[in-house]
This record gives sequence, C-alpha cells and structure tokens, in this order.
Amino acid sequence: MVGDNLVADIGGGQAAGLRTIWIDRGTWVGHDHSADHVATDVLQAMEILHSER
Repeated sequence: MVGDNLVADIGGGQAAGLRTIWIDRGTWVGHDHSADHVATDVLQAMEILHSER
C-alpha cells in the first residue's frame, strides 16, 4: 500500500496485512509511524517498489 495518510493509508494497509510505503509530504510532523518504507514523492516510492522485486 502506498499512501500519504498515516491513518487511512498506512494503518489501513497494515491492518490488511500489506507492506506499506508512506509518502511523507511533511503534513504529519511529530507523529510516529510504522510504515515499512518512507518516500518523499511518488517517484521515490516507485524506486522502492522496483528494488523489492
């Protein structure tokens, strides 16, 4: 699951048993997360996805 919302995207993806990539756009400052990966934009998220094949 790739998303930018820690609750709906990352939390929801983990609840469904999926690996997660959080696109951190600076809107969740000071919030802890347990995403498997963190990216700064969609291109970086795609790089992570391609590197895990």
